[in-house]
Amino acid sequence: MAALEPPFPVRVARIAGRYLVFDNEAAALLRRQVNTNGVLVGTAPQQPTQNIFLGLPIELRPEEVEALVRKGAAYVVDGAAAHRETLQSYRDPVRRQAYVDSLRKQKEIAHAALAERSAQRAAEVAAKLKGSKNKKGAAAAAAAAAVSADSSEQADGTAASSSQVKSIGVTPTSSTDLVPASITAEHRRADELSVDEEAPLCRHLLNNGYHMTPGLRFGAQYSVYPGDPLRFHAHFMASQYDWDEPIPILDIVAGGRLATAVKKAFLLGGEQPAGGEEESKAQVRTFCLEWAAM
Repeated sequence: MAALEPPFPVRVARIAGRYLVFDNEAAALLRRQVNTNGVLVGTAPQQPTQNIFLGLPIELRPEEVEALVRKGAAYVVDGAAAHRETLQSYRDPVRRQAYVDSLRKQKEIAHAALAERSAQRAAEVAAKLKGSKNKKGAAAAAAAAAVSADSSEQADGTAASSSQVKSIGVTPTSSTDLVPASITAEHRRADELSVDEEAPLCRHLLNNGYHMTPGLRFGAQYSVYPGDPLRFHAHFMASQYDWDEPIPILDIVAGGRLATAVKKAFLLGGEQPAGGEEESKAQVRTFCLEWAAM
Protein backbone atom coordinates (compact mmCIF):
# COMPACT_ATOMS: atom_id res chain seq x y z
CA MET A 1 0.00 0.00 0.00
CA ALA A 2 1.25 3.48 -0.91
CA ALA A 3 2.26 5.83 1.88
CA LEU A 4 -0.49 8.17 3.05
CA GLU A 5 0.13 11.85 2.39
CA PRO A 6 -1.24 14.94 4.17
CA PRO A 7 -3.92 15.79 5.21
CA PHE A 8 -3.56 12.31 6.73
CA PRO A 9 -3.72 11.38 9.53
CA VAL A 10 -7.21 12.67 10.31
CA ARG A 11 -8.52 13.43 13.77
CA VAL A 12 -11.03 11.08 15.38
CA ALA A 13 -12.71 12.37 18.53
CA ARG A 14 -13.46 9.92 21.30
CA ILE A 15 -16.55 11.17 23.14
CA ALA A 16 -18.38 9.06 25.73
CA GLY A 17 -16.78 5.91 24.37
CA ARG A 18 -17.79 6.62 20.77
CA TYR A 19 -15.44 7.48 17.91
CA LEU A 20 -16.68 10.40 15.82
CA VAL A 21 -15.42 12.37 12.80
CA PHE A 22 -16.95 15.84 12.47
CA ASP A 23 -14.92 17.30 9.59
CA ASN A 24 -16.53 16.74 6.18
CA GLU A 25 -13.16 16.75 4.41
CA ALA A 26 -11.82 14.10 6.79
CA ALA A 27 -14.92 11.95 6.24
CA ALA A 28 -14.49 12.24 2.47
CA LEU A 29 -10.80 11.30 2.72
CA LEU A 30 -11.55 8.23 4.80
CA ARG A 31 -14.18 7.08 2.31
CA ARG A 32 -12.13 7.73 -0.84
CA GLN A 33 -8.61 6.83 0.21
CA VAL A 34 -8.89 4.15 2.91
CA ASN A 35 -12.39 2.74 2.11
CA THR A 36 -13.81 3.52 5.56
CA ASN A 37 -17.41 4.73 5.49
CA GLY A 38 -18.57 4.91 9.07
CA VAL A 39 -22.22 5.55 9.91
CA LEU A 40 -23.89 8.96 9.70
CA VAL A 41 -25.37 9.79 13.11
CA GLY A 42 -25.93 13.58 13.00
CA THR A 43 -29.22 15.39 12.52
CA ALA A 44 -29.93 18.61 10.66
CA PRO A 45 -29.57 21.74 12.87
CA GLN A 46 -32.97 23.08 11.78
CA GLN A 47 -34.74 19.71 12.11
CA PRO A 48 -33.18 17.94 15.09
CA THR A 49 -36.06 15.47 15.44
CA GLN A 50 -35.79 13.97 11.97
CA ASN A 51 -34.08 10.60 11.70
CA ILE A 52 -34.38 9.71 8.01
CA PHE A 53 -31.61 11.71 6.37
CA LEU A 54 -28.72 11.81 8.84
CA GLY A 55 -25.50 13.76 8.38
CA LEU A 56 -22.23 14.55 10.13
CA PRO A 57 -20.66 13.41 12.34
CA ILE A 58 -19.87 9.89 11.20
CA GLU A 59 -19.35 7.23 13.84
CA LEU A 60 -16.60 4.66 13.39
CA ARG A 61 -16.56 1.23 15.00
CA PRO A 62 -13.70 0.63 17.46
CA GLU A 63 -12.18 -2.03 15.21
CA GLU A 64 -12.17 0.42 12.28
CA VAL A 65 -10.39 3.00 14.40
CA GLU A 66 -7.84 0.41 15.49
CA ALA A 67 -7.14 -0.46 11.84
CA LEU A 68 -6.84 3.20 10.84
CA VAL A 69 -4.47 4.00 13.72
CA ARG A 70 -2.24 1.06 12.81
CA LYS A 71 -2.20 2.21 9.19
CA GLY A 72 -1.33 5.78 10.17
CA ALA A 73 -4.50 7.18 8.59
CA ALA A 74 -6.02 8.50 11.83
CA TYR A 75 -5.27 9.41 15.42
CA VAL A 76 -7.60 9.54 18.39
CA VAL A 77 -8.16 12.57 20.61
CA ASP A 78 -10.04 12.77 23.89
CA GLY A 79 -12.64 15.23 22.62
CA ALA A 80 -14.04 16.28 26.00
CA ALA A 81 -10.64 17.00 27.58
CA ALA A 82 -9.33 18.87 24.53
CA HIS A 83 -12.40 21.10 24.28
CA ARG A 84 -12.50 21.71 28.01
CA GLU A 85 -8.93 22.99 27.98
CA THR A 86 -9.55 25.01 24.83
CA LEU A 87 -12.63 26.78 26.19
CA GLN A 88 -10.79 27.67 29.39
CA SER A 89 -7.94 29.15 27.36
CA TYR A 90 -10.41 31.23 25.33
CA ARG A 91 -10.88 33.52 28.28
CA ASP A 92 -7.97 35.33 26.69
CA PRO A 93 -9.57 38.15 24.58
CA VAL A 94 -6.96 37.77 21.81
CA ARG A 95 -7.65 34.08 21.23
CA ARG A 96 -11.40 34.62 21.46
CA GLN A 97 -11.24 37.39 18.88
CA ALA A 98 -9.16 35.21 16.55
CA TYR A 99 -11.85 32.51 16.64
CA VAL A 100 -14.61 35.08 16.04
CA ASP A 101 -12.65 36.41 13.06
CA SER A 102 -12.40 32.89 11.60
CA LEU A 103 -16.19 32.50 11.85
CA ARG A 104 -16.70 35.89 10.23
CA LYS A 105 -14.39 34.88 7.39
CA GLN A 106 -16.49 31.76 6.79
CA LYS A 107 -19.60 33.94 6.60
CA GLU A 108 -17.96 36.25 4.07
CA ILE A 109 -16.95 33.26 1.91
CA ALA A 110 -20.51 31.91 2.05
CA HIS A 111 -21.90 35.34 1.15
CA ALA A 112 -19.54 35.68 -1.82
CA ALA A 113 -20.57 32.26 -3.10
CA LEU A 114 -24.27 33.16 -2.75
CA ALA A 115 -23.77 36.49 -4.52
CA GLU A 116 -21.92 34.78 -7.36
CA ARG A 117 -24.72 32.26 -7.78
CA SER A 118 -27.33 35.05 -7.81
CA ALA A 119 -25.34 36.96 -10.41
CA GLN A 120 -25.12 33.89 -12.62
CA ARG A 121 -28.87 33.30 -12.43
CA ALA A 122 -29.61 36.97 -13.16
CA ALA A 123 -27.29 36.87 -16.16
CA GLU A 124 -29.10 33.81 -17.51
CA VAL A 125 -32.47 35.55 -17.12
CA ALA A 126 -31.14 38.67 -18.81
CA ALA A 127 -29.83 36.61 -21.73
CA LYS A 128 -33.25 35.00 -22.22
CA LEU A 129 -35.07 38.32 -22.12
CA LYS A 130 -32.58 40.17 -24.25
CA GLY A 131 -34.18 39.01 -27.49
CA SER A 132 -37.62 40.17 -26.46
CA LYS A 133 -38.97 43.00 -28.66
CA ASN A 134 -41.65 44.45 -26.38
CA LYS A 135 -40.92 47.16 -23.86
CA LYS A 136 -41.79 44.99 -20.87
CA GLY A 137 -39.21 42.42 -21.90
CA ALA A 138 -36.57 45.06 -22.45
CA ALA A 139 -37.24 46.58 -19.04
CA ALA A 140 -37.03 43.19 -17.37
CA ALA A 141 -33.74 42.50 -19.13
CA ALA A 142 -32.33 45.85 -17.97
CA ALA A 143 -33.40 45.13 -14.38
CA ALA A 144 -31.86 41.67 -14.50
CA ALA A 145 -28.63 43.09 -15.88
CA ALA A 146 -28.53 45.66 -13.09
CA VAL A 147 -29.01 42.94 -10.46
CA SER A 148 -26.29 40.88 -12.15
CA ALA A 149 -23.82 43.76 -12.08
CA ASP A 150 -24.61 44.56 -8.45
CA SER A 151 -24.21 40.92 -7.40
CA SER A 152 -20.91 40.67 -9.26
CA GLU A 153 -19.55 43.64 -7.34
CA GLN A 154 -20.62 42.02 -4.08
CA ALA A 155 -18.92 38.76 -5.04
CA ASP A 156 -15.69 40.64 -5.73
CA GLY A 157 -15.88 42.24 -2.32
CA THR A 158 -16.11 45.80 -3.64
CA ALA A 159 -19.61 46.59 -2.36
CA ALA A 160 -20.39 44.04 0.34
CA SER A 161 -21.83 45.74 3.39
CA SER A 162 -21.74 44.42 6.94
CA SER A 163 -25.53 44.14 7.03
CA GLN A 164 -25.49 41.81 4.03
CA VAL A 165 -22.85 39.61 5.63
CA LYS A 166 -24.89 39.41 8.83
CA SER A 167 -27.86 38.11 6.85
CA ILE A 168 -26.13 34.73 6.42
CA GLY A 169 -25.66 32.35 9.32
CA VAL A 170 -22.94 29.69 9.28
CA THR A 171 -23.19 26.69 11.59
CA PRO A 172 -19.69 25.23 12.16
CA THR A 173 -19.65 21.46 11.70
CA SER A 174 -16.11 20.97 12.97
CA SER A 175 -13.97 22.37 15.77
CA THR A 176 -10.83 22.42 13.62
CA ASP A 177 -10.54 26.20 13.96
CA LEU A 178 -11.44 26.07 17.65
CA VAL A 179 -9.04 23.41 18.96
CA PRO A 180 -5.43 24.15 17.95
CA ALA A 181 -3.02 21.41 16.96
CA SER A 182 -0.93 21.90 20.11
CA ILE A 183 -3.83 21.03 22.43
CA THR A 184 -4.82 18.17 20.15
CA ALA A 185 -1.32 16.69 20.48
CA GLU A 186 -1.45 16.93 24.28
CA HIS A 187 -4.60 14.79 24.45
CA ARG A 188 -3.67 12.43 21.68
CA ARG A 189 -1.21 9.80 22.86
CA ALA A 190 -2.82 8.60 26.10
CA ASP A 191 -6.27 8.17 24.60
CA GLU A 192 -4.96 6.60 21.42
CA LEU A 193 -3.77 3.65 23.48
CA SER A 194 -7.35 2.97 24.58
CA VAL A 195 -8.24 1.71 21.10
CA ASP A 196 -7.63 -1.87 22.12
CA GLU A 197 -10.38 -3.56 20.14
CA GLU A 198 -8.44 -6.20 18.25
CA ALA A 199 -10.34 -7.01 15.08
CA PRO A 200 -8.03 -8.79 12.63
CA LEU A 201 -10.84 -9.60 10.19
CA CYS A 202 -11.90 -5.96 9.91
CA ARG A 203 -8.29 -4.88 9.41
CA HIS A 204 -7.74 -7.65 6.85
CA LEU A 205 -10.77 -6.65 4.77
CA LEU A 206 -9.97 -2.93 4.89
CA ASN A 207 -6.37 -3.53 3.83
CA ASN A 208 -7.60 -5.54 0.85
CA GLY A 209 -9.78 -2.72 -0.44
CA TYR A 210 -13.21 -3.78 0.83
CA HIS A 211 -15.81 -1.41 2.30
CA MET A 212 -17.86 -2.46 5.30
CA THR A 213 -21.08 -1.44 6.98
CA PRO A 214 -22.82 -2.97 10.02
CA GLY A 215 -24.32 -6.35 9.08
CA LEU A 216 -26.77 -6.82 11.93
CA ARG A 217 -29.85 -6.87 9.69
CA PHE A 218 -28.32 -9.84 7.82
CA GLY A 219 -27.31 -11.72 10.95
CA ALA A 220 -23.57 -11.00 10.73
CA GLN A 221 -21.04 -8.50 12.02
CA TYR A 222 -20.25 -6.83 8.69
CA SER A 223 -21.73 -6.33 5.26
CA VAL A 224 -18.72 -6.44 2.93
CA TYR A 225 -18.71 -4.52 -0.36
CA PRO A 226 -16.17 -4.70 -3.21
CA GLY A 227 -16.34 -0.90 -3.56
CA ASP A 228 -18.30 2.09 -2.33
CA PRO A 229 -21.67 0.95 -0.91
CA LEU A 230 -23.37 3.66 -2.97
CA ARG A 231 -22.25 1.86 -6.14
CA PHE A 232 -22.21 -1.84 -5.26
CA HIS A 233 -24.25 -4.45 -3.48
CA ALA A 234 -22.60 -6.41 -0.69
CA HIS A 235 -20.83 -9.59 -1.76
CA PHE A 236 -20.28 -11.10 1.69
CA MET A 237 -21.82 -11.21 5.12
CA ALA A 238 -18.84 -11.58 7.46
CA SER A 239 -18.37 -12.62 11.08
CA GLN A 240 -15.16 -12.95 13.06
CA TYR A 241 -14.22 -15.75 15.44
CA ASP A 242 -11.11 -16.56 17.41
CA TRP A 243 -8.93 -19.25 15.87
CA ASP A 244 -9.73 -21.86 18.53
CA GLU A 245 -13.25 -20.61 19.29
CA PRO A 246 -16.04 -23.17 18.80
CA ILE A 247 -18.59 -21.85 16.28
CA PRO A 248 -22.19 -22.62 17.28
CA ILE A 249 -24.00 -24.61 14.63
CA LEU A 250 -26.95 -22.22 14.82
CA ASP A 251 -24.63 -19.36 13.76
CA ILE A 252 -23.56 -21.35 10.71
CA VAL A 253 -27.11 -22.34 9.78
CA ALA A 254 -28.60 -18.91 10.32
CA GLY A 255 -25.76 -17.02 8.66
CA GLY A 256 -25.41 -19.41 5.75
CA ARG A 257 -29.12 -19.58 4.93
CA LEU A 258 -29.76 -15.86 5.31
CA ALA A 259 -26.70 -14.80 3.32
CA THR A 260 -27.53 -17.25 0.52
CA ALA A 261 -31.16 -16.09 0.48
CA VAL A 262 -30.07 -12.52 -0.22
CA LYS A 263 -27.53 -13.64 -2.84
CA LYS A 264 -24.43 -13.15 -0.72
CA ALA A 265 -21.75 -15.46 0.63
CA PHE A 266 -21.32 -16.06 4.36
CA LEU A 267 -17.69 -15.33 5.25
CA LEU A 268 -16.00 -16.60 8.41
CA GLY A 269 -12.60 -15.30 9.39
CA GLY A 270 -10.07 -15.31 12.17
CA GLU A 271 -6.42 -14.74 12.91
CA GLN A 272 -4.23 -17.82 12.81
CA PRO A 273 -1.60 -17.57 15.56
CA ALA A 274 2.05 -17.44 14.61
CA GLY A 275 3.59 -20.89 14.36
CA GLY A 276 7.14 -22.06 13.71
CA GLU A 277 9.82 -20.51 11.52
CA GLU A 278 7.72 -20.84 8.39
CA GLU A 279 4.85 -18.93 10.01
CA SER A 280 6.70 -16.29 11.98
CA LYS A 281 3.81 -13.82 11.81
CA ALA A 282 0.11 -14.25 12.53
CA GLN A 283 -2.13 -14.12 9.49
CA VAL A 284 -5.85 -13.82 8.90
CA ARG A 285 -7.59 -16.67 7.12
CA THR A 286 -11.10 -16.51 5.71
CA PHE A 287 -13.57 -19.16 4.61
CA CYS A 288 -16.81 -18.80 2.65
CA LEU A 289 -19.92 -20.88 3.29
CA GLU A 290 -22.63 -21.33 0.68
CA TRP A 291 -25.92 -22.92 1.69
CA ALA A 292 -26.69 -25.15 -1.31
CA ALA A 293 -29.72 -27.28 -0.36
CA MET A 294 -32.58 -24.83 -0.02
